[in-house]
Amino acid sequence: MSKKDKILEIALELFTEKGFKATTTKEIALKSGVAEGLIFYYFKDKNELLNHLVHEYSFIGSLQKEMNELSGLDPLPALIRFGQLYADFLSRNKSFLTFIWSPEIVQNTDVSKDIVDFITTMGEHADTFFTRAISCSIEKKKIETATSMFLSAILTRVLVEGRKTTNIPTENKEYIEEVVTLIIKGLENSH
Repeated sequence: MSKKDKILEIALELFTEKGFKATTTKEIALKSGVAEGLIFYYFKDKNELLNHLVHEYSFIGSLQKEMNELSGLDPLPALIRFGQLYADFLSRNKSFLTFIWSPEIVQNTDVSKDIVDFITTMGEHADTFFTRAISCSIEKKKIETATSMFLSAILTRVLVEGRKTTNIPTENKEYIEEVVTLIIKGLENSH
């Protein structure tokens, strides 16, 4: 792991534990095992470090690598794969989710704007996959509602699975396939 990545990892850990304002760059440096000046070499200030974290750990940022692959798939497998990528992202980044939805960060207008932009972009991608996957013409508002249901179902599933006391993992792929099938049938029947 590079020093920059270590700084980001530790910053996220400390921001989540102590809060953004309560965490100092000195603490980040100490726990990262680097000189404090190295933080300022990579990031102008603590706010730039925060913004970098938000962009680095966003689903859309991680999805960019996969978009070419997804656009080449048939619509239904693309939508299912998109859902799997989202579930995997949520599972891997629970501390990031806790951090960005903390009251302190929700009140940060710059970060909130970025998060809303990421969520909007993610919804637009899912809208496109749903539009391609259905066999009839559906009004945009219904597609947007379907996308919201799809993304919310996956988010809820991952969060609930994380709270279960059993260590038996359940298969997200089957769940996502079922959700996609139900939503598409509902869209096609609503037309």
